[in-house]
Amino acid sequence: MPITRRTWLLFGALSAVSLVVWWQFSYPQLEFTNFSIDRKQALAIAKDYLRSRQEDPERFKSAVVFSIDQDTDRYLQRSVGFSGLIEFIQEHDFDLFYALVRFFREKEKESYKALISSATGEVIGFQHTIEETAARETVSREEAKHTAINFLYKNFNFNFDEYAIKGDLATVLDNRTDFSFSWQRRDVQIPWSRDENSGTGKLIISAKISGQEILSFSKNSLLIPEAFSRYMASIRDTGQILSQIIHVLYLILFTSAVFFMIIRRNHLSMHITKDFYIGLMVFSFVLSILSFFNQWQNILFDYNTSGDFSAYLGRAAFQTVLNALFVSVILFMPSLAGEALHFQVFKEKPQGTFLFYVRSTFFSRETAKAIGLGYSVWIIMLGIQAISIHIGQQYWGVWVEHAWLSNLSTANWPFLATFTLGFQASFAEELMYRLFAISFLKKIFNNTVMAVLISSIIWGFSHSNYPVFPMWFRGIEVTCLGIFLSWVYLRYGIIPVVVGHYLFDVFWHCAEYILGVSSPVYFLSSSLVMGLPIVLAAIFWLVNKNVMVKPMRWHLNKHQLYNLEILKVFLKNYREEFRHQSLSEIQLELSSHGWDMAVVETAMEDLGLTAPSPREGETP
Repeated sequence: MPITRRTWLLFGALSAVSLVVWWQFSYPQLEFTNFSIDRKQALAIAKDYLRSRQEDPERFKSAVVFSIDQDTDRYLQRSVGFSGLIEFIQEHDFDLFYALVRFFREKEKESYKALISSATGEVIGFQHTIEETAARETVSREEAKHTAINFLYKNFNFNFDEYAIKGDLATVLDNRTDFSFSWQRRDVQIPWSRDENSGTGKLIISAKISGQEILSFSKNSLLIPEAFSRYMASIRDTGQILSQIIHVLYLILFTSAVFFMIIRRNHLSMHITKDFYIGLMVFSFVLSILSFFNQWQNILFDYNTSGDFSAYLGRAAFQTVLNALFVSVILFMPSLAGEALHFQVFKEKPQGTFLFYVRSTFFSRETAKAIGLGYSVWIIMLGIQAISIHIGQQYWGVWVEHAWLSNLSTANWPFLATFTLGFQASFAEELMYRLFAISFLKKIFNNTVMAVLISSIIWGFSHSNYPVFPMWFRGIEVTCLGIFLSWVYLRYGIIPVVVGHYLFDVFWHCAEYILGVSSPVYFLSSSLVMGLPIVLAAIFWLVNKNVMVKPMRWHLNKHQLYNLEILKVFLKNYREEFRHQSLSEIQLELSSHGWDMAVVETAMEDLGLTAPSPREGETP
């Protein structure tokens, strides 16, 4: 359906309502984030701290990753809710997000780790790992305890009177004795269950002493009850079971896509669009390879120093290539099958797929409008998600963790990581669940509503292992989004849903840099990635080519052209023998004798044995 003024009015109104809903219910989830300290700053702070301990950081390789205290985030949201989480952070100067800086050397155990607050740059945690046989001078328990208290008071204004001793452990090794001390704050006891024996969350400050050295310390950590950890394990199992069930359904869909691609391999729609989808596949593969270098800090951080670094790097590179191929195949297979099935099942909607644009042009104002509509689709998706989660919070105790907020901060080029995620997820999922699955299920059930519901449910519950609790709720939330995207797809085509999906995924992985506190580089790069579709739309709008739909014809190579002339002579001489057969029967018989379907269809068309291809400006 063309995008009319009425369409813009409808989507504009829905976008305005959705934006208000999102701002009311979801924006506070971003408002408290603070990523003022970037990766380079965190590394510089950690190096300065090592120098203050009389250690040369240049002797080590280094890696910096951003992370979140997931246990604390999870526990507080479950026990006191999001507002309680914010109050706890503010009252106790608790850093939920931090940079973790690691210093290491190949095949050596000795290493350093420093936790740097992403908001203030304060060193809030530290660990010096040394060999078990390393020697330190002998001190008494009381001397070690005195050293720990003085250190915590000097660095974190530790008030001994506000805390009670929690842990007091001596570890006797061959050449030293390590003392570990921890204290819990007296006024922090946070229950998560009405059961008195389920345990409470406790705010802990700790230090580990070996001789005169502070081996490790933690400014603040929340001690999680064991019962809560078991509870989380049980609800994660539910999400994993749902994911496994849906994974089977996904495999059925994917296998069906491969099957249809094989049996319809001679379909003209595949022939016309295959170069376009091969281009998408190659582009996706290149992005995946670039992500290997972009996530270099993660690769370094995960290196186990007991093994050879080059061997570890080789395994990581090989795994990256395999994953890149896998993602590219997932993108390619359903797309071609979807084009053929959509051409058959939804003939009245020729503009629903990329076939229409490949046959005409992307550089038109109609394409620009479709991209612009995608921005409205994104905002409406935010509104649907916000109201879904709000209802879940009110009636089912739903809470959303914030691990995704720091997912891409570690990348060397966060904008590239964000773009890669958005591009691959939007194309792979929309081509599978909208382009292919809806056409496939419509063909099976002969019912569009059933096709939309089933494809949306499979897509929705394939996300049930995401950090939303209870984990089954994520499936409901995304199913609602899938129904909306399916409606947009069937009414306005593939481009608005791909753009809307892209923007939705990109936004949730860089919103903290745009709406929270972050460095200018993160803000500008995130804004750029969000604005890429509108830049394309502007180019298409200015070029503004006429939308002339080209006839659907095979493009034959020299070998095929030679065979074409032979087949045309054969069909002319034996035309009478075929006069009692239908066109499809003639095609089937010729292809069963080894004739290329492209040659068969072209020969029959040239001889007037089949319906002519659409003229310029017509749809098939």
